[in-house]
Amino acid sequence: MCVKSEGVRSGLFLGFGSLLLVSGAVMVVFWPAIFDSQLQRMMILAPDSMSFSIWRETPIPMYLEIFFFNISNVNEILSGKAEKIKVVEMGPYVFQESHTKVNLTWNDNSTLTFYNQRFWHFKPEMSVGSIGDNITSINPVIATVAYLMRKQRLPLKVSVDVFLKMFHPNMFLTANVTSWLFDGIEDRVLDIALNIPGLPFVIPYDKFGWFYERNGSLEFDGSFNINTGASDFSQLGNVQEWRYANRTDYRDVCGEVKGSTGELWAPDYLTLAKDRDVQVQGIDGVQYAANDSVFDNGYKYPHMAIGVALLIAGIAVLVRKLMKSPDTAPLINSQHSQSTETLES
Repeated sequence: MCVKSEGVRSGLFLGFGSLLLVSGAVMVVFWPAIFDSQLQRMMILAPDSMSFSIWRETPIPMYLEIFFFNISNVNEILSGKAEKIKVVEMGPYVFQESHTKVNLTWNDNSTLTFYNQRFWHFKPEMSVGSIGDNITSINPVIATVAYLMRKQRLPLKVSVDVFLKMFHPNMFLTANVTSWLFDGIEDRVLDIALNIPGLPFVIPYDKFGWFYERNGSLEFDGSFNINTGASDFSQLGNVQEWRYANRTDYRDVCGEVKGSTGELWAPDYLTLAKDRDVQVQGIDGVQYAANDSVFDNGYKYPHMAIGVALLIAGIAVLVRKLMKSPDTAPLINSQHSQSTETLES
């Protein structure tokens, strides 16, 4: 009985070991395919996929910190006692940002068309200050008109100057935070300009505000058409069209619509330049490194010229002049890096 029992036990161990060996061999061969299949099933955008609900409404809290620089010496400037603008940093004014994809249309070519709706809600407990704080800054309407008139003939400049002074005694403007951002600031110059026919440019809004008519807007971001990854998983999240077009007005590759909306995307790439020859543990090699072409806006490397600044958080503080053409108003867009005490006028 003892010998028979030991034989049965040995047979069981041998059978179990053989089963594990065969299972391991099968997993080695088929595991990559199984893993890829399950990953694609979870990640491909479909009404019942795991990623869909996360993509449709981003669950991660997002916060927008806004800093203002309040001009503190307006009276001294107007009286001629000061030549430089002195500013005091105010904020941050923190807003929780949420994104929701709406008006979804599933297309037969493995793409999805939708609108991105964004909302901002003020978070007083995270902010330094209230949205009722008054901020004095340069009047953007006057600055824009002055910029547009810079190359015009003197009689027209004088006429425009007289017109502006009828409504604004100087170039400074004071309003509270919520007006500067979302509610907008009324301006008689805008009201009159909106009723002038035949202007060579379009005035899109009846008020000025950095985020005016953007809170909850469907049209501001426009429509997107992205790849669901159902036909080609490597294309998951890639934008096919924006506002029903695959190009913008910018020239060459700068005008191509590509990339992602930020929720689903393939790994991005950076072009590195040859830095120097190196030897590591006796092996000769070449070291590549990021140079100034990575963040160039076309000044030194023409092929890097783009119309929109790409700000890469955590890598560099990037300031670029966003100008579509010489006839549009200038805008400087930068990541906040440190407080600024004095700006030269």
